[in-house]
Amino acid sequence: MTDTKELLQKITALRARLNSGGESEASNPLRAMEKKVQHGSIHNALIESALRCADPGLTAPPVLPTTRLTARGARLLRQGRELLQALRKIADDGDFQDAGILTDWHREGMAMLDVLLRTVQAMPASVSMQLRLCDGLEVVLAAIEERIDRLCVSLAQRKHSRARIDELADYLRALASGQVVTLTPLQGLADLVLDEARAGRPLRFLHASPADPSRFAAAHGLTVAQVLARLIAEDPEWRAQAQLAVMAALVHDVGMTRVPAEVLLKETPLDTDERRLIEKHAVIAADMLAPLWPGGGWPIEAATCHHERKDGTGYPLGRQEIHLAPFVHLLAVCDVYAALCAPRPHRRAFDTRTALTEVLLLAERGFLQQTSAERLLLLSFYPVGSAVELSDGAVGVVVRAHAGDVGLAHPDRPIVLLAAHANGQADSWPIVVDLMEQKHRSIVRALDADEKLTALGGKYPQWI
Repeated sequence: MTDTKELLQKITALRARLNSGGESEASNPLRAMEKKVQHGSIHNALIESALRCADPGLTAPPVLPTTRLTARGARLLRQGRELLQALRKIADDGDFQDAGILTDWHREGMAMLDVLLRTVQAMPASVSMQLRLCDGLEVVLAAIEERIDRLCVSLAQRKHSRARIDELADYLRALASGQVVTLTPLQGLADLVLDEARAGRPLRFLHASPADPSRFAAAHGLTVAQVLARLIAEDPEWRAQAQLAVMAALVHDVGMTRVPAEVLLKETPLDTDERRLIEKHAVIAADMLAPLWPGGGWPIEAATCHHERKDGTGYPLGRQEIHLAPFVHLLAVCDVYAALCAPRPHRRAFDTRTALTEVLLLAERGFLQQTSAERLLLLSFYPVGSAVELSDGAVGVVVRAHAGDVGLAHPDRPIVLLAAHANGQADSWPIVVDLMEQKHRSIVRALDADEKLTALGGKYPQWI
């Protein structure tokens, strides 16, 4: 007789004894146990116990009615403890401190994990009941794992942005203090910015407190460089000089490192002396950048003249359009747009459509060059990564813009990934909407930072 046949006979005999009504509880202890545990559970437990005994490679079966865990229960306990360590590691990360919506995600993840671990540790003796509980607990475990994955992605993005700001801030400080620096770090950072632009990555409007002028200038320089890269990355005319152009954008505001923090932090209008301090940063920049480009050239001119205006009303020299290189005009447009899209002590950040409109109006009034200002339409009114509200109340995230030959291919109708319906419910499967094809839908407005946090933070913290 084979082992399998023998095992099946034992299972049949067990069932026969359990179904027998003539045995007393004294002669068959299983009958007494049956009063405490559901009849079907005893059957399943004994069958599973017998099957496990047949395979020595499996975990030894639980001895009823003790609370020994099944293999699935033990695995859940082990994975739960590993996730607990992961959540503790996230909480100890310096970049996680004051992380806004991420702290809520972390707290909820800890609460879910607490329920899972307590339930596993209080498992009933019945194997079948344990297995039923494991079915539900594995769903909870998967939800916790997904939450931790999103936390890690969001935290990595925060660390990435902070590291870039710190890297450029250190570089600007070195330039400001007259230290000997090379172009190599700047070239590497410019290449990263260009690669992200060519890959269609979201445009992130970075910001750092003016309390640290170097980090403040670095965050602004990175944002300007991102904007500029998206305007020239695929332009054949700029291909040979794209790296140099982005490098110039990264350091164009190095002179701001010499402006006192109390001036940058001021929420009321600047007086005459404070305004002069601000205006001097453009002149100071030329001296700071001279060691990088000893022969001069438009990177230094761009840093010196990015606040000059087409009609001659800018500073520090009051130059007019004819005296400014084409790149200076383009950098000036990117500088104004990036500044408007970031918060300042005296105002909130503009949404991207309003900022672009303001730039176009400045060009129409003769302050900025019209052609350079219109290049911003390549970003669309809503750059990739913008959170927007649609006319039907749904909320989406822009994933791509329709770029035309001159940047005028319907900047108000990009491609959107729906994040939530009008009732706030998220789709179980991502839905991509091309607003060029769905004419009945349109974008009503862009969400500001707080609204974006509220709309997306609960489910998509990685998009914040």
